[in-house]
Amino acid sequence: MIAKALCALIAGAMLCGAAEKPVDLSSAIAPLREKHKVPACGVAVIDRNGIVGIGVTGKRRSDRDFPATTDDIWHIGSCTKAMTAALIGMLVDEGKLRWDMPVTEALPDISANAGWRAVTIEHFVTQRSAIAGMTRGQWRTIDAGGGTPREQRFAFAKQMLAQPPERPPGKFEYSNAGYGIVGAIIEQAANRSYEDLMKERIFAPLKLASAGFGPPGVTGERVPSQPWGHYRRDDLLTPVVPSLDNHFPPAIAPGACVHMSLRDFAKFAWWVSSNEPALVKPQTFRRLQTPPEGSTYAGGLWLTELPGIGGAAVSHSGHMGGFFGVFHSGKGRACVSVFNTEGGGWEWLGDEIASAALKALK
Repeated sequence: MIAKALCALIAGAMLCGAAEKPVDLSSAIAPLREKHKVPACGVAVIDRNGIVGIGVTGKRRSDRDFPATTDDIWHIGSCTKAMTAALIGMLVDEGKLRWDMPVTEALPDISANAGWRAVTIEHFVTQRSAIAGMTRGQWRTIDAGGGTPREQRFAFAKQMLAQPPERPPGKFEYSNAGYGIVGAIIEQAANRSYEDLMKERIFAPLKLASAGFGPPGVTGERVPSQPWGHYRRDDLLTPVVPSLDNHFPPAIAPGACVHMSLRDFAKFAWWVSSNEPALVKPQTFRRLQTPPEGSTYAGGLWLTELPGIGGAAVSHSGHMGGFFGVFHSGKGRACVSVFNTEGGGWEWLGDEIASAALKALK
């Protein structure tokens, strides 16, 4: 009897081990990579028990025969905004900020135009601050001085807030510049650099060991140790040198600056699904996920739906330096997708990759 029980125990453990091994989703997404001619793409699906499926297909560079892997690092672009908004939520919980705090109160050392007194932190986080968006040409030529990233963000906020708002707050307009000012607000309230706070408040508690800032690759290496981004014109792919010149300057980095592995990206997407671990209070978590009336954009999050994700979800996408990343976070699971081709309007491919993965897991 003891022998039989022991055998059953061992068999059960083996079955559990097999069940816990993530499903290889590479073959499920390979047809999409081939159809849309991207060098590489990847996907990961996660639930309360951890990664349930993961896969990568393609090459790190279009002109080099080195395969991408599930351990590679990807830039996630504007998906960073959900992390930046979470930092605001933490500082609200600590009483250092308020959602209804005017930007002029949040940045008291800046002599802002009087028109900004009506614009609150919540307006900035939910993209309704009246700060206009920026073209690539505009953000490449930002002159915020040559100091530390924190000093550059302060100088940028000072420049922007010296001018009167173009209109009253309240109308949605997606703005990376606005999230640069959010970064300055965070640094003022915490008296720490944005980068240090991200490491301590987001990366460390969520165990995002691969997370960092800027391009994931190394300029000049003959064998690409990480995927390179690519710019695309028609069917022509041009590898993007992994240089800070091809990424947001420090002044607006809080809008899109983070890179990480697929597994770590999925861990963050699961936190967006669950607030596990509880980095913010429940009411703050709900606030971050609830858009203002008349909008579908909350705290660095869009409201969305995706078949197989578990009903209503929140999402974000981002592209930077030739990379594209998308996450969808539902109530029971989350899914992240990445590919190393940049282009505004390519969110649909991230959705298709995610949908293919979720369908394969049914």
